[in-house]
Amino acid sequence: MTNLCLSICIPTNGRIETLKQTLDSIYRNCTVPFSEFEVILSDNSKNNELEILLESYQEFPNIVYSKTDCEGFLNSINALKLGKGSFLKLHNNYTMFSNEGLAKFISSIKKEEQTKPMIFFKNSGKDPHREYNSFDSFNSDLSFWNSWSSGFSIWRQDFEEVLDLEVNKMFPHTSLFLSQHFKKIFIINDYVFFENQDVPKKGGYNLFRTFAVDYLKLMEESTVKGHISSATFEKIKKDLYFNFLTIWYYNTKILENEYTFILDEIKESLQVYYGINAYYKLIFFSYLFALKKEVRSFLNFKIQK
Repeated sequence: MTNLCLSICIPTNGRIETLKQTLDSIYRNCTVPFSEFEVILSDNSKNNELEILLESYQEFPNIVYSKTDCEGFLNSINALKLGKGSFLKLHNNYTMFSNEGLAKFISSIKKEEQTKPMIFFKNSGKDPHREYNSFDSFNSDLSFWNSWSSGFSIWRQDFEEVLDLEVNKMFPHTSLFLSQHFKKIFIINDYVFFENQDVPKKGGYNLFRTFAVDYLKLMEESTVKGHISSATFEKIKKDLYFNFLTIWYYNTKILENEYTFILDEIKESLQVYYGINAYYKLIFFSYLFALKKEVRSFLNFKIQK
């Protein structure tokens, strides 16, 4: 694979049917030569379900399968290490490529091969291409989205420079992201390349401690090092509270759901960076969010009627 441009690096553990949909989105009607990309599957499950599934994908020579005992999210690092492409794209096993998404994704990478900027794929479709000349302004605009693993990517030559980096076990990709503060050009690519599948039983970790404590500690450390400003840290913290923690409290504590997140010590976790009253405010804003959804739903019903 001498022209190997892209490694799609998928750490995976179970969710076989979900992963199958993701693989099918890559290979169904694929217009990209197999020599230009590879799909890395780093499997830290305790069974052989994925090996059995891959028997039906033997016609595709660019699938690289590896069984690993990497713990939890550290499997992301193993998946990236296996990649041989010039550009390494971390990819959730529930994130499907849209129609022609892979071809357009590779095309966008090739345009940046000479300068090799840091690129984050936000996938919201609001503004297809935003370029920055400072890591701080890049993070201010990106906000807490810099924690999204499917948006993370890194040039292989940059990755090889930080192989010995000590990473956060819950946010290994964010640790890598923050290590790239030295780059000269930063890009948010907002083109819609992907479509996330719903994962009803998603979870397995303490959601609020992970984001309200562990993630914000990473951001605080970056602020102390001078890589992002205090103003950007405060913006990220505020955005996380109102646009992530509030919504996930609604999703996990108010709605009926099948998520398997650990929801212990929410109050204690929020106090670390948000203060003593943050928990009660979160409950209030979560119910306010629920009320707004109900009102919008009612108004849409009346309009359609």
